Amino acid sequence: MDRLGSPSPDLLDSLTAAMCSVLGDDLVGLYLYGSAVTGGFDVGVSDLDLAAVTGPEVEMLDLVALERMHRNFEERNPEWSGRIEVVYIGRATLASFRTSPGTVAVISPGEPFHVRDDRVADWLQNWYLVRTTARTLWGTPADDVVPIVAWREFVDAAVRYADEVGKRSRANIGGGTLAYTILTLCRALRVVRTQTPGSKQDGAAWARERFPDWAWLIDASLACRLSGGKAGLDDESSRAAAETFIAQVVGEISGGGAVEAVR
Repeated sequence: MDRLGSPSPDLLDSLTAAMCSVLGDDLVGLYLYGSAVTGGFDVGVSDLDLAAVTGPEVEMLDLVALERMHRNFEERNPEWSGRIEVVYIGRATLASFRTSPGTVAVISPGEPFHVRDDRVADWLQNWYLVRTTARTLWGTPADDVVPIVAWREFVDAAVRYADEVGKRSRANIGGGTLAYTILTLCRALRVVRTQTPGSKQDGAAWARERFPDWAWLIDASLACRLSGGKAGLDDESSRAAAETFIAQVVGEISGGGAVEAVR
């Protein structure tokens, strides 16, 4: 059965209405991006990626009400629990995101709703995708609020992100997180080498052809992802191979040598 599709309009309308009910006139625009728009959205597995641009800075919003809204929405839609990512950012901060000291508020898989302490410039890949691919669910069109981001900036950010992902500790992570890491790095390497954006499926398909000796690990990562992280990549040999693959892919993304397989 083909699992690829798109989120239901009723779901998007319901989430948009819930956010508008809390933010009111403070909401400048709400944007859907990621695989739900560009392709590769896997029903039952993929996350919803949204950006909410607000008039006030995020610290001035009713954060308690927003957290309650997200919690209630997931209780009404349990199949979406842990599968919704929304980044909230003030319009002025977004307009000068490369240098702004402002912050974002985020709810994402594995993270409760909270204000982040990282730089908004670190979200450059998101801003590029919102401006160039997003569907406006509410308010002002994205290209009226998101500054122009050059493709070269996007690629450079993908390289930095891959390096950061590669340095994360994986000592106690589950198979689902390991699969996410592998597929994210495959996608990043495809971006760097082909100079084209794409989905995790695109990255996996490209990497399977480029590294046929690693196809078994890429396939295992896809299968683990489809299981919601419940099956696969949990034996010692697979995890050891994954560590080798991750290190070598990060090296190639950063300009290193070829990826050599081990079984």
